[in-house]
Formats: sequence, C-alpha cells, structure tokens
Amino acid sequence: MPSQVSVEFENIKNKIPSYGVIKTVILIILGLILFRSTIIFVPPGHVGALYDRGKGVLPKVLHEGLNFVIPFWQEVELFDARLQEYTMSAVADEGAMRKDDSLDAPTSDGQQVKVDVTVLFKIDGEKAPDIWKTVGIDYVDKLIRPFSRSQIRMVISRYSAPQIYSEKRQEAETIMANEIAELLKPKNIIIDKVLLRAVYFSPEYSKAIELKVIAEQKVKQAEFEVKETTQRAQAKIAEAKGLAEAQALQKATLTQEFLQLEAIKKWDGKLPQVVGGGSVPFLNIPLK
Repeated sequence: MPSQVSVEFENIKNKIPSYGVIKTVILIILGLILFRSTIIFVPPGHVGALYDRGKGVLPKVLHEGLNFVIPFWQEVELFDARLQEYTMSAVADEGAMRKDDSLDAPTSDGQQVKVDVTVLFKIDGEKAPDIWKTVGIDYVDKLIRPFSRSQIRMVISRYSAPQIYSEKRQEAETIMANEIAELLKPKNIIIDKVLLRAVYFSPEYSKAIELKVIAEQKVKQAEFEVKETTQRAQAKIAEAKGLAEAQALQKATLTQEFLQLEAIKKWDGKLPQVVGGGSVPFLNIPLK
C-alpha cells in the first residue's frame, strides 16, 4: 500500500509545472499588462487627455491611433470629438432623458408653449485637457443641458405664439444657436445648430388657432368670389361698350348712296311688282 501511494505522489509531482515554467508564464502575463498600460489606442473621432500622477492633467492631447504613456503612472481619458446631439422631447424614447423632457416656456403674447428641441454640438478637441480639468467628463449634464434650456426659454419669450410656431421659427433657431454658442465658447464647447423639433400649445389655444384659420380661409374665399364677380361684370361692360361703338360706327357709314349701291349689286334685273294705285320708286334718279 505505501508503495502504491508513493507511485501516485510521483505521478502528481511529475504533472506539476516546474518553477521555470511558472516563472515564464508570470513574466509573459506581466509583460502583457505592461504592454497594454504603455500603449493606448485612441479610436477615430476621439481624443485623449492625459493625467500624470505627479503633474496632474497635462496639456498634451492624444490623437487617433497608438500613443505611448508611462504605465501605472499616467492615466488617459477619452473624449468624443465628433458632432453630438442632445434632445429634449416630450416623447420618452426620443430624448436623452427617458421621460417627458420638453421645455415649458412663455411667449410674448402670454401663451404657454412646450417645445421639443435638439442641440447639435461638439467639444473643441484640442481643449479636451481643459474640459477634463475644469468641468469633467459629464460636461453634457453640467453645460449643454442647463445652458440650452435657460437660453431657449429666453429666446421664445421674445416671440408670439404664432411666430414661434411658423413664420419666425427658423429665425428663433438661429438666435438660440448663436446665443448658446456665445455662452459655451469659453467652456470649449462648439454649438452647431439648435432645432425646434415640435411646438405644442394648450388645447384651448390650439382650438382658437384652428377657428382663426377657418375664418381667414372664409374671408379669402369671399374676397375671391367678389373679385371674380367684379371681373365678370367688367368683362360684360367692356363687351357692351365695344358693341355700342361698333353700331355707332356702322350707323355713321350707312348713307343713302351706300344703300342704293348695295341694292344695285343685289338687283336681279326685274322691276318690282306693285299692287295698288301707287308706285314705289326703285331708284331715285334726279330729273334734269
């Protein structure tokens, strides 16, 4: 029995890797970890900001591709430098917040409207270290959302409800984008556009707008009918005037000589038959 146990122990001992093999495996693992900590890959459309444990956030920007850092001593934070959007919508599935996140704002004519808005923006990639140092990686929540909501409300308050809904909508979008851009420029955020995706009114005001549109359509229809009637009447007057002028001209040209000439042209050579004692002269021939 002891000999059998000794044999099994020898078999197990033979299966255990040697110290040299274990050392080699450990070195390979450490090498991989060191390699991954030394080489940082920055994906397309992104930049990297570098934090040094001794110097803090460095002004150096890491661009697309492979970059080398000091392992375990320097840390990299990636920033998306592409065009981004932030949507605030009444529809839960459309906005950044999974709830009704539309904006309530008063108009210049005292109406309360709700708007769905999309803000298109990007960060200044070369200023990523400054953004990380002064704002942090949550710049959307700290800058984009509050600044946009505040300024959009202010711009809407300068317009009446019908203007913000239609005729001045594009103008309001441009002003919103410009004013938000001015506020966020010192924060290294670039605003591209502001889009008013939808404008909602109260049910009472919506009904009033509908009635107003119907009334305007009726007025336009009545004006069209009056104009059409006037044109027909003017056409008839012009036609009658032309007929009268033609008759007057014709009457002025019907002389006695002209009538006799026309009669001669149509005479078939037969004298007219006269019944009774009188006679009707066919031609008035002056007697000498």
